Amino acid sequence: MSEYSLYQFNNIGFLQSKFTEEELSPIKQEIAEIQKDFSLGEPANYSLAGHIRKEYKLFKSKQHIENLLFPYVIEFDNQTKYLQSLNLLDKDVSIKIEEPWVNFMKKHEFNPPHNHSGLLSFVIWVKIPYKFEEEFQQFPDIKNNATGCFNFLYINSLGRICTHTIRADKNLENCVLIFPSELTHFVNPFYTSDDYRISVSGNFKFHI
Repeated sequence: MSEYSLYQFNNIGFLQSKFTEEELSPIKQEIAEIQKDFSLGEPANYSLAGHIRKEYKLFKSKQHIENLLFPYVIEFDNQTKYLQSLNLLDKDVSIKIEEPWVNFMKKHEFNPPHNHSGLLSFVIWVKIPYKFEEEFQQFPDIKNNATGCFNFLYINSLGRICTHTIRADKNLENCVLIFPSELTHFVNPFYTSDDYRISVSGNFKFHI
């Protein structure tokens, strides 16, 4: 076999990290206040794609979320050059977070395939009340069992739609994903818990 070179096409992926309880404390405090009396929260459902009854805007912890995530936004761009490649502006502008929101997802609820507005989006898993060993037993005969999973959809160099699945169960509590807002994603329903699956999401945009 002769010597050869293999070339792979570049693509944009996502960044994953994990926060401490202390780092998430202000966010979890506001979530607890909303959960204590849902009637006092401001619903966010009208602007979201999720088939989730309880979705609320976060106000008190907004600045904390921005401060917490901004270093990861910069690092994502340093590694991928994604924002630099957009060439949308002819001058430097700041990047700010929009209104973040919290999802209280119950069993059988789901997020259909969708993308977001803005430049970069994020999801922080605050509470995931199940393990995949339990979830997979609900459909044991399915080869690619994905109950409760978080999924990205993307098109490869052959024009085929591909899925990247993340097994976001209890082991990924306090983890965050940062990804391009245009990247299509969806969340499958879970079946084994009557508790809430709690996640925080939002978008970063240019602030002119």
